[in-house]
Amino acid sequence: MRRLVPARALAAAAAAVLLGATADLAAPAPPAPPIDATRVVEMALEAPRLIDYEGTKVITALRGGRTETVTVAESHKRPNMMRLEYLSPEDVAGRLVVDNGTIAWHYEPRLNMAFEDQTVQQRLLGHDLTLLRRNYLLTLLGTDEVIGRQAYVIALVPRGAGVRRQLWVDRATGTVLRSEDRDPSRGVILTAYFSRVSFSLNLPEALFRFRMPAGARVFPMRTIEGDSMSPAALAKRVGFPVLIPTVLPEGYTFRGGAVSRFGSLTSVYLRYSDGGNLISFFEAPAGSIGWPAFGQPVRVGASTGRFIDLGYFRVLIWEQHGLRVTAVGTAPTETLLAVAGQIDTAREQALVRDVAHRVESDPATVRQLRGEGLTFPEIARTLVLAHQLGTDLGTTVQFVRGTLALREVAQRLGMRPEALRQTVREAVRRASAISPVVPPSGGGRPPAPLPHP
Repeated sequence: MRRLVPARALAAAAAAVLLGATADLAAPAPPAPPIDATRVVEMALEAPRLIDYEGTKVITALRGGRTETVTVAESHKRPNMMRLEYLSPEDVAGRLVVDNGTIAWHYEPRLNMAFEDQTVQQRLLGHDLTLLRRNYLLTLLGTDEVIGRQAYVIALVPRGAGVRRQLWVDRATGTVLRSEDRDPSRGVILTAYFSRVSFSLNLPEALFRFRMPAGARVFPMRTIEGDSMSPAALAKRVGFPVLIPTVLPEGYTFRGGAVSRFGSLTSVYLRYSDGGNLISFFEAPAGSIGWPAFGQPVRVGASTGRFIDLGYFRVLIWEQHGLRVTAVGTAPTETLLAVAGQIDTAREQALVRDVAHRVESDPATVRQLRGEGLTFPEIARTLVLAHQLGTDLGTTVQFVRGTLALREVAQRLGMRPEALRQTVREAVRRASAISPVVPPSGGGRPPAPLPHP
């Protein structure tokens, strides 16, 4: 019950309307609305709420210099129910993920162990489009055929270093029929595609109820309090310090936190994203959770940790400052390790004073922004932008985090978007020059991409 499950791969994850013609047959048909990359991505994000389907998905991942392939039976019932049943190879056959839209169960038959977690739908499908557009260039490459269906082909190219993603989005339903992740140095590292799929089904809800196998042990990972709490608010609630990274790979930002309780065990959950990938931290007092006996030994700063590759998700476990920290991410392994290495409690106060001095601000303001989950580069950017634009800290924080688009800020300030873009470019350049923190190696990016309307 106090152990994590080792595994090889985890799959990522508008019914067609018949139009009756009652208008004058001689009247010309209205032109089809133009389609662009953003609209196709919106279709893909909307599809799970509108479409029922079931099919067979093939997932191939590059690991240790060789590829591994699993086959999964995938079912989805609108708006947010999902079932994944692993069919092959033999060592993963019988693995099960059942998600009713609120709670997700992950069952590992070889260990007869089940994980209880929050729904995985948001993590697999619920990208933040504003943040996604800020950090990725979305391009419509054209159309292609996937298992006999016409699909839009979309490229999501990171504006800095990182993994390029390509999606084949069904033109009729918006469902992602195929996806491919390509690393600049290793080539294709992950592909997932349907070899068979059926739509417009009425799947029974009973299919999406998890039935606990006899004698199975349960490991809970579900958060039960809050979803957008700040690190400062979480620390007050749980009574132990909450650790947050001093710096993140460019584009990643804090998206919210929550409290998880199971019996006497209390932990906090922190979520970071760049709009396309997710990194989550689970933190609890070190003595309250047993140390896993499996996984690859790794170094996290001055500590020894364990790394477990679950395919779509990667897990990193280590101890720091009296806490057991578990990082779970869809980000590349190098990025996950780099982010973990940027939790530096020993330098925290020195960095607060340094940033306050460099941006000519009050250390109390810097600590306040740290308590809201901002990294030190984000704090420098926020304070410089707020001074240069004359905006309040709350508005500037939203803008820096990508929850407020550049066009919205321009409207509030009565500025043209291009004029604001130039001001932002100058402020970002100044903030980058005075920031005392060097981006993490292996997972960092060049200077910040500019926000896009």
